[in-house]
Amino acid sequence: MKASKIFSRLMGAATATLLVAALVGAASCTKVPEPTPTPEPQPATYTIKGQVFNNTTKAYLPGVTVTMGTKTATTDSFGKFEFANLTTAGKYNIVLTKADFYSAQYSLEFPTAGLNHNLVYSITMTMVPYVPGITPLDPLAGGTIAIEGGTNDAALTIPASTTVKDANGATITGPINITAVEVNDIVIAGAVNNPGIMTLRFEPTGLVFSKPLTVAVDNPLTAYKYAELQLEYFNNTLSKWEIQPTQVTYAPATNDYVTSITHFSLYKVSFKAPVVDEPSTTEKIKVLDSLMINRGLTPYNVTSIRYVEKQGYKFTEPLATTLTNAGITGADQTELISSITALVTNHFNGIAPLAAFGTPTYTKAVTRTIQPMYYQVTTANQTFTKKKFTIKVSNTAGTVTKTLEIRTIMAGTVDLVFQDLIYDDHAHAHLHGHDHGLGGGGTI
Repeated sequence: MKASKIFSRLMGAATATLLVAALVGAASCTKVPEPTPTPEPQPATYTIKGQVFNNTTKAYLPGVTVTMGTKTATTDSFGKFEFANLTTAGKYNIVLTKADFYSAQYSLEFPTAGLNHNLVYSITMTMVPYVPGITPLDPLAGGTIAIEGGTNDAALTIPASTTVKDANGATITGPINITAVEVNDIVIAGAVNNPGIMTLRFEPTGLVFSKPLTVAVDNPLTAYKYAELQLEYFNNTLSKWEIQPTQVTYAPATNDYVTSITHFSLYKVSFKAPVVDEPSTTEKIKVLDSLMINRGLTPYNVTSIRYVEKQGYKFTEPLATTLTNAGITGADQTELISSITALVTNHFNGIAPLAAFGTPTYTKAVTRTIQPMYYQVTTANQTFTKKKFTIKVSNTAGTVTKTLEIRTIMAGTVDLVFQDLIYDDHAHAHLHGHDHGLGGGGTI
């Protein structure tokens, strides 16, 4: 009897011990979920991507050295270059150089963006090749040189008995190998820019002449002429255009615009009416990787985002409509359409306007991380900049003047915005069936 009670007590104690052990074991096996880390907002980044073409052949221009401050790049076989993930907003100056081409430059300015934003600025530029057949001319004998490279006829005349000095003040004797060519306008961001009917480069740069050299630019119109023209000189040291006191006049006998220069450099004959920036607009564009969900247990790195951007620029109204409304028809309308298109093309880095925007797909390199049970939503807006060109024409007698307002709209900066959101039951219900439906977004 005693043995039985002792056995029962031992079994009870053992059972209690096993129960406690089981409870301890169960407690030790229960994993406390770790909180999902909240993604940190990332600073804004800025990207400049561009493409360069031969101004004459319109072919891609590879091997161009692209300099932007201390950064350099080289265009690939398609003439493309990129400065990705810049960390500061503000003004950037870009210079293009390549052997056997005139250098070209462009300036742009980024506004300051907020956290989790990426601004992408696309530019397209052309470079003018050196013109073969440099003209040797002795300033003492004088003579006229046809200006090569332009669509309109132009000429440089050096009067006889002219002496010349180089940039160091030393007198040069004998024939000089002179190059005169039409090049693209230089548009400076944040500065007053007057549209030019022709931008001309004379080399060797820095030569100074004792007598004024006559520059004549042909008027392509018959019943009309451009009104209120001026001469501008590009100051390389200050990187800006400076209006010259020398007037631009009209010569009815030859149907030319006439002015003069005293040293070789970069000039343009421009209108006395700046190109005006009008209010820009913004619209949403399609993001192909708009929704990315990470249902995994480890963070997922996103390295690229695809979106469909608009490219190029166009007239907001056909030029024929603008000119017809102004009462200009016939041969002069046809010629003005050609001349104004060339003028605007020169202002936009040698790139011609389009009938409709291009819509290429662009893959943007990014560095982002989606935490477990988070999803990333990417949206994109594109800014469209608008410009107004004011061009005055008058009849050749100068008694009737018409003011033409030509407007352009250009596809500009793309603003990518990233949002990191928790993927919980509410999000799952909301997004169910849309994992692959928001512009091609997907599940990780």
